[in-house]
Amino acid sequence: MWINNKGLHLFSGKLKDAYTYTPPAISTEYFLGRKRSNFVLLDSSYEMGKLTLPIVFEGKNRKDVALKKSNFEKELFGRCDIGLPGEFSYFAFLENIGTPSFPSECMIETTYSLNCIRHGWKQTVESNTVYCESTLPNTDCIIKVTALKDAEEYQVGTVTFLNVKAGELLVVDGMDKRILVNGAPAANRAEWIRFPSLVPGENHIVCLDEVTVEFYPVYF
Repeated sequence: MWINNKGLHLFSGKLKDAYTYTPPAISTEYFLGRKRSNFVLLDSSYEMGKLTLPIVFEGKNRKDVALKKSNFEKELFGRCDIGLPGEFSYFAFLENIGTPSFPSECMIETTYSLNCIRHGWKQTVESNTVYCESTLPNTDCIIKVTALKDAEEYQVGTVTFLNVKAGELLVVDGMDKRILVNGAPAANRAEWIRFPSLVPGENHIVCLDEVTVEFYPVYF
């Protein structure tokens, strides 16, 4: 197991085989007329998945093992990225540390509960046509492009930049919800209703010049 690209062994921890991933809960709204044979799906949405990680820590004594456990929890606190052996990775945040048990003076066992989104390796595509292998309906992405000509209005996906000069680097960051020009915040130079996202399968990014798209495929 890895957390934020650090191996669990660095904290003298071992992941037990009983760890589990629970897919997102689904909520649906629909309309079915009285005595009708068909329904209209009004909305279908999903929550985050759940990750349960039973971990055993070892140390020289109770204080030493407690410090190692606490250092691991420092990595776990806030937004983190967890990789499981031979499986997917998970963007996650800690929901519950759990009550520890002490098999011996040199060991602590704890089960962590997290909310998570299951994801694959980061993808970088230099093309206006992007294939996304996600199974979740919407995948946040980052779109980057260098404008080749001056333009009063310059469209990058779902965002229209204003008064663009040739050579400017335009970034639409749908992951962290930012608009950048030459690396600096520039929301005042753009108009948009929503940030871009990718759907499963083939996507075409609207832009006059070739873009670079970065994203993590995400899965149920």
